[in-house]
Amino acid sequence: MNLKNHIKNIILEINNDTNLICEEVIDNTPERIETFYKEIFSGLSLDPKDFLKRTFPVPNNDLILEKDITFYSMCEHHFLPFFGKISLGYIPNGNIVGFGDLIKVIEAFSKRPQLQERFCGEIADCIFEALNCQGVYVIVEAEHTCMTMRGVKAFGSKVVTTASRGVFNTNPHLKAEFINLIK
Repeated sequence: MNLKNHIKNIILEINNDTNLICEEVIDNTPERIETFYKEIFSGLSLDPKDFLKRTFPVPNNDLILEKDITFYSMCEHHFLPFFGKISLGYIPNGNIVGFGDLIKVIEAFSKRPQLQERFCGEIADCIFEALNCQGVYVIVEAEHTCMTMRGVKAFGSKVVTTASRGVFNTNPHLKAEFINLIK
């Protein structure tokens, strides 16, 4: 059975009175949802490290920071969206990448069924390993609709996760500089 048939069965199971369901919904909604799932989970077919292959040499290794990067993803527990902002910084090791390439890494990981904690760590690991940089720090702040529209209904609550690698784990002044700069 294909995805469209499964979705049609879900629609009919939720509301088994077909007199209350528009024929257009039964006929066309499964295809719309299938298209949506293919788009929203397109990161499963990508290797985020591929976006970090083109580097540029730099004469110094000062902190590079990109903040307030908007993202959305899908909670793997409920298949409901979570969304928010990411700030990340890294200390190069002689080479940098384009700012857009870092956003592509975030997009590739966000377009997968996710847990925010893993998502944050995957971004940090990818940048740290692919760039062979001295350190990376990632902060993800997100609102989870699985907590706001169902369950505890904690409207406006946000979850914050962090991941640090390399010198950010050994140099508290560098970590403090990063945190001060994103405020």
